[in-house]
Amino acid sequence: MNRSLLLLFLLLLPPVRIGAQMLFSENMTMSIDSAKTLQGTITPSLNFQTEKENALTFKNSANINLLIHRDRVVNLLNKFEFSSYGKEVTLSGGYIHGEYRYLLDRAFEVYPYAESQWAGSRGMVFKFSSGLQSRYRLVHSPSTLVFAAAGLFYEYEEWERATPTPHGVKNAYSHRIKNHLSVSVNSKLGENWELTATAIHQATPDTYFSKARFGAAVDLKYHITSAIGLRGTYRLIYDTAPIVEVRKNYTLVDAGLDISF
Repeated sequence: MNRSLLLLFLLLLPPVRIGAQMLFSENMTMSIDSAKTLQGTITPSLNFQTEKENALTFKNSANINLLIHRDRVVNLLNKFEFSSYGKEVTLSGGYIHGEYRYLLDRAFEVYPYAESQWAGSRGMVFKFSSGLQSRYRLVHSPSTLVFAAAGLFYEYEEWERATPTPHGVKNAYSHRIKNHLSVSVNSKLGENWELTATAIHQATPDTYFSKARFGAAVDLKYHITSAIGLRGTYRLIYDTAPIVEVRKNYTLVDAGLDISF
């Protein structure tokens, strides 16, 4: 059974690239090893295609945690995506996310955060958000963790319109205060498999459901050794009221090598 699951997992390795408005940082900050001051993961991915010109895409994601006095954590997430088509090289997408997590109780923490994103392939020129979130651990067992999170944040977005307005306005802008609700689950499936899933709701306080953004994330990891694994990720975002004419649903499926330290 494990060999069949591993074979299916390997078939997902060629990545499908579509940008996202949510980083799903909850999926990447579920557990911290209190015995390590510095820890994290690095996930490189390479894709090569022969078209009219040779097309090469290199992506690298990093999740770095710095533990301070066992009750505070500085968490840094970043992703950079470089694409080349012939002799042209571009930084086609990525993000930077930072948060300072403070453990107020064994099961409760608060953390301010800031992040920026860019995904030119989909039309999002730039996004910045910053806010304060809290997270409570609902379940803590040897095999399962469950967290619920709530917060408030400011979001700025700049999008390129597919068709400029009659007045020649090319980009659309948005400045909003939003709230954030999420539930995350991490479960160990046997000795080698690990599953992490998150569901998110984001909206402005006056449009809680009518103009909401929903998200779902699933990470499946196979541990080859304690430091090396294979990770497959699935992301789904549904924006009920995008500020430009784009599809309301966005999907990302990706897989690659996980290197932990």
